[in-house]
Amino acid sequence: MPSSYRPRPGVSPVRDLAARQFRQFPEVHGFDDPPGETGGEGTDEDEGAGGTDRDERPEWRRRLADRTPPAVRSARLRVGPRAAVGVVLVALLVAGALSLLVWRTWPRPAAPRAEPVPARSVSAVTSASAALTPPPAPTSPPAPTAPPAQVVVHVAGRVASAGVVTLAAGSRVADALTAAGGPAPGADLDAVNLAQVLLDGQQVLVPEPGQAVAPQPVPGAGAGAAVGPVDLNTASAADLDALPGVGEVLAGRIVAWREENGPFTSVDDLGEVQGIGPKVLEDLRDRVRV
Repeated sequence: MPSSYRPRPGVSPVRDLAARQFRQFPEVHGFDDPPGETGGEGTDEDEGAGGTDRDERPEWRRRLADRTPPAVRSARLRVGPRAAVGVVLVALLVAGALSLLVWRTWPRPAAPRAEPVPARSVSAVTSASAALTPPPAPTSPPAPTAPPAQVVVHVAGRVASAGVVTLAAGSRVADALTAAGGPAPGADLDAVNLAQVLLDGQQVLVPEPGQAVAPQPVPGAGAGAAVGPVDLNTASAADLDALPGVGEVLAGRIVAWREENGPFTSVDDLGEVQGIGPKVLEDLRDRVRV
């Protein structure tokens, strides 16, 4: 705004300045007369005395409306209650759609995937478990059979009452002679070992003087060991060693054959044992059994 400008009394500075611009450049704005003047050469005094802004305003608006296109001139921006409600509903729908889209596209942590166990690892675990498994306890050998509480022996020869007697386990030959009524006259007691411990099934023979007597079996493991005819399937190496004609080596071979081939089925099976010929077999036939 020029420094020498002075507004007219009673007219707003904006309107006064606009009137001056219209007056200076009427062809630019497309008006014949500037706003605020009714025609001709109006003066500042006439404007201040005879007219007012209210008198000039209708003419101003009329001229401006004539220059405005009809589409713009008839346009009105009116927002009613229904339109406002519609705008709010549309905004809510858009917000809900955006929220759903964000929720569906939001990255989620993936569930942990179970890794397959290699077959080599499984076999290694199986081997380790097998290595940790203790080996089965060795089967203990069967307990030895307890010795019988009684022994039954046969007393024969020069005795008062020959026959079978039953005595307590651990009894001796002298006890058997007493149970048989004692020795008869003419008995050769020096040929009998009166202190020998009796074995179950043993025969005690009291000879006459000069009568040959077969050697009495010697217990291999104290009272309760096999006597008389020795059972080939249960006798120990010591029991077999006590038989006439059978030494320690041959007794071991008999036990080894039994362990390798199974129990003896007959006395004749002794002929298959190395070292037992026909003569030894005949000597043992009455002294062993199966």
